[in-house]
Amino acid sequence: MRHEIEPLESSLWFARIELIAWNGLGGIENSLRHAGHLMQLAPASFRGAAHLEDEDAFEALLDTEDFDVAARCLVHPDYLDLRESKGEAAAWIACPMLERTVEGAGRSAAEAVLDAWSKRLLALRDACGGARVGPADRVARALTPEPAVQLGIGAAR
Repeated sequence: MRHEIEPLESSLWFARIELIAWNGLGGIENSLRHAGHLMQLAPASFRGAAHLEDEDAFEALLDTEDFDVAARCLVHPDYLDLRESKGEAAAWIACPMLERTVEGAGRSAAEAVLDAWSKRLLALRDACGGARVGPADRVARALTPEPAVQLGIGAAR
């Protein structure tokens, strides 16, 4: 049985996402592990944008060093477009809440997805008024996607 985890205060939560965005954790495994934990600690108003579907599977992938697949767990598959070629990767994450797609890049799928994941969350922060987000109802309204949003993945960028 899982217990509800107390969320982090939004400015601290975003500071930790910035640390990931700046590669401040010393490697992809640490960054992915930290990202997974942050998903569990998301402030209530950002839980819709930061949801880890199966944390046990995510942890198992990290334990087996399957970082590319683990990174994909951070994003709903319908929102992710990933392309890899000759030691380079690019990821696009559709963000219906911002009505745009956020791009990330890296030497591997894991790096590209993590880059786009962190940029998306930081863009949401900026769209909602910075690290000190509030009031909660304004943020929740801004982060609630329309039910019939077309993602536009693969569209012109």
